[in-house]
Amino acid sequence: MFADRQGSNDLEIRITDWRASRDIIRKIREEVFIKEQDVPPELEWDEFDSEAIHFLALEGRNPVGCARLMHNGKFGRMAVLREFRKQHWGSRLINAIEDFARNELKIRDIRGAAQAHAIPFYQKNDFNIEAGFFDDAGIAHLNVYKAPGAPETNYVFRPGRDKNIYPQNDLISLVGWVEMILAMRPRNALITCTDLTHPLWWNKAALHAVREFALDSHRRRVKILIPSERGGINRHPLLRLQQRLSSRISLRVTPEVQDDLLITGPWGLLQLTTETQGIATMGDASRVKRMEAYYKPLTETGQRPREARRLSI
Repeated sequence: MFADRQGSNDLEIRITDWRASRDIIRKIREEVFIKEQDVPPELEWDEFDSEAIHFLALEGRNPVGCARLMHNGKFGRMAVLREFRKQHWGSRLINAIEDFARNELKIRDIRGAAQAHAIPFYQKNDFNIEAGFFDDAGIAHLNVYKAPGAPETNYVFRPGRDKNIYPQNDLISLVGWVEMILAMRPRNALITCTDLTHPLWWNKAALHAVREFALDSHRRRVKILIPSERGGINRHPLLRLQQRLSSRISLRVTPEVQDDLLITGPWGLLQLTTETQGIATMGDASRVKRMEAYYKPLTETGQRPREARRLSI
């Protein structure tokens, strides 16, 4: 058992099994994965729960999160209830998993599949990242791994340090990049969009990532540039989001937009090449600086779209 104290609340990570804690664990995972993230129930529940070591996070008597660890070192199903996030419960769960793996299972490393938006959390906890997004229950994931108690040993997806150029060859990879890069909280974000029918900017997860980035700090801004205004623009989900958050997200029209980009200064760039492909980097600061210098005047001199101004919120 891992426990600490914070004020008058007992904070505990309880090591348990499926038979003893099934109902509590199911309730947490149903709330987080099935209700919140729309994971199909038939994909959430599997035969491995009965074999796994389970970790239950408790604040006093209140269950707030859970995770599981297989005897081969694979961990997963880590969930924290919404109202208890940003209170270090994720790190407590990971620390408990590491301690158990090292001291009880005597295994060399632990690994798991991390949702793209959670990559900064795993990096903070010294996990290494394997490049290559994949789809799990309709959500973009990356594999992560570490030797329990050891520091990070590579710079994959470390902003500014990772100089690689990464081809993205399907829509889930494009969405995963947007989720990951915006969760890393770059200085700003600029979206240039020549084609508003591109599926990336209709994707719920990508739009949620833009929203969360814009709302995270009053210092951060999202700027959107489009080349022309067409009928029906007010029905586009990205532009509807801009109207709802107009103090954080700006929209301008200028014919000089010729590329489909997500620029995340000072180091990140995603260039869309087809509806399902693109290239991305988070280590080309000089190119990002040049592109920011080119587009900055356009964000200031571009016109506000007439139809978007009539959008009813």
